[in-house]
Amino acid sequence: MIFDWVQGESGNPIQTLSMLEITELRVRDIKRRLARYHGYGPEEIAKMLDKKELINALAFEEHRTEQKETERKKRVALRRSIIVALLCVIFVMFRPLFQHAWEVLLVNTEVYTDKKKYELSRVVELKSGKGAFGLFLILIMDALRFWLSVSVILSWVMKSKYFFPVPHIPIRPAALLATASGNTGGAGALGNYGLNVGPMVISFAFKFVNGKLEYFVGKALSQALKRQKKEQKKEMKAARKEQEKQEAAIAKEERRAARKARRAERERRKAAAEAEAATAGEKATEEKDTDSTNNGGVKDDMSSSVNESFTESQKNISSTEEAVASQSQP
Repeated sequence: MIFDWVQGESGNPIQTLSMLEITELRVRDIKRRLARYHGYGPEEIAKMLDKKELINALAFEEHRTEQKETERKKRVALRRSIIVALLCVIFVMFRPLFQHAWEVLLVNTEVYTDKKKYELSRVVELKSGKGAFGLFLILIMDALRFWLSVSVILSWVMKSKYFFPVPHIPIRPAALLATASGNTGGAGALGNYGLNVGPMVISFAFKFVNGKLEYFVGKALSQALKRQKKEQKKEMKAARKEQEKQEAAIAKEERRAARKARRAERERRKAAAEAEAATAGEKATEEKDTDSTNNGGVKDDMSSSVNESFTESQKNISSTEEAVASQSQP
């Protein structure tokens, strides 16, 4: 990886021994170390009969290995310093560009998330199972496209087992030109260089599949919308019928109440008329009784006046007779 290369880390670094440590080793250990770490063959080791020769050979190899490791560390430190300096210069010079790219990335991310939120809300609103399945597949395809893009960008500077498995489909322009020109000798050294179009093919396949999935989701949402509109029409029709039934029942109740009110009004008027007729009859009876009483008093008055006039006439007659009698007597 690029980080291992920058930091100068090797797979299994050899731990070199000092002269004191070498002198304390046994002959067998010295021979094993020379054969294992420094590439000495059995014949070369067999020629060294004395332990001092083995110690000197191992000390020389350890010193040379230590020098190589020191030089490697110096080279790594120089590379790392150059890379850090270049990164600092690039960051300072292209900082506005990086800021603009970061802002564009944030805007694109927000647009993508808003789009997916809207699509998800429409799927939930329309209750479309096909739309939800298609949207899930679209999210998977978007994740694969992002993985492919990151893998292609990072493959220029590093290697990893976690990169997208891209097929190797090289196109060698030099070989094509040599074949077209009829050069039987081949393209030479330039024929080994080519352009891998595997990521392009995979990206084109992803875009094609993504377009088909978007069409599938749009068609599913359209069908769900039509079905929902049809259900809404049915519900509105049923609600209208129910409302008409309720209005008819209310009108029927109102008519029944109106008939009951008219019947009660008629009964009230009839009772009032009967009461009025009864009152009128009582009044007529009382008037009749009053008239009869009045007629009887008039008759008594007339009889008393007649008696009085008769008495007065009798008195007048008697007084006249007395006057005549008095006149006839001397």
